[in-house]
Amino acid sequence: MGRAIIIILLGFSIITSFIILKLNANSKEGLNTTVDHYENTSARLIANSGVEIYLEKLRRDKDLVGNFSNINLDGGQYSISIAGPDTFRTITSIATLGGTTHTSIVEARRFPVKLPKINAAVYIEADTLALNLNGNMHIDGNDHLMNGTPGPESSLPGIGVDDATDSSFIINNVKPKIAGDIDGYGGTPSVWTINDNIDWLALARELIFSADTTLVTGTYTQASFGTISQPIITFVNGNVDFTEATGYGVMVINGNANMSGNFKYYGIVIVYDQSTIRCQTIGNNSIYGATILVGKEVSIESQGNSAFYYSSEAINLAKLKLKSSRFEIVSWWE
Repeated sequence: MGRAIIIILLGFSIITSFIILKLNANSKEGLNTTVDHYENTSARLIANSGVEIYLEKLRRDKDLVGNFSNINLDGGQYSISIAGPDTFRTITSIATLGGTTHTSIVEARRFPVKLPKINAAVYIEADTLALNLNGNMHIDGNDHLMNGTPGPESSLPGIGVDDATDSSFIINNVKPKIAGDIDGYGGTPSVWTINDNIDWLALARELIFSADTTLVTGTYTQASFGTISQPIITFVNGNVDFTEATGYGVMVINGNANMSGNFKYYGIVIVYDQSTIRCQTIGNNSIYGATILVGKEVSIESQGNSAFYYSSEAINLAKLKLKSSRFEIVSWWE
């Protein structure tokens, strides 16, 4: 009897030990599964974060391409490869954490910069309009090439305004002070009321998002903002003075602009908010393309020689070559 009890106890002991070993094995397997799941999930998040980080870098550096290796993030590392043409980038992100590797591949297409239809050499949208002309101002809606010779496109009004009262104000008060025939269509300038239904402030913000160069309040002498082969989007945040400066592309100015000393710009200049544009003092200042003035109060003051020419060539240069900072994700594989 005693021997039988011993045998039974030994049997229970063996069974219990087996169960404990099995539970320990299951516990270790569960722990390994948990660790593997954590590493897989974390590696995936690191790879995807790498993609997001470099999409933001691409927004700020539109020409960014190449390989960027062993970047530390959240206890792991990722490496990035950016390849493809300017308008269609492929971003490959390979992340490692512990013994786990995860790859994310994203294809992104760059949005084109959206520029509106231009309706005048100078377009003014304002609640209050004032023009103070003490010098010579030339506003010409006839098409010009950037070298000053006649262009191939049909002429536009020299000045376009959003309100007929403003049109009458210009014709009645400014006509004797501006060079040229105010009654011709292309003229220098003709004045037309134009309801273009464009949200210029929203467009300005969109262009600011894609700005290649941002300037603050100050004086910029003999500066260059883009070239004919590489026009850029320039954002000026504040009041600014340009002296003997040149530029190509689109310039957005949130503030007052003072242009003097042979300032020349080729493209579209947008001055918005409480805006004043001055072309004054020494030299001949000129904008080829189009000038847009939008704000509650708009004043144009000229104390020197200034010229505003409609130029389809300068506008098309901006349309064809400017790069947006916005991307559309075409595919995301991981």
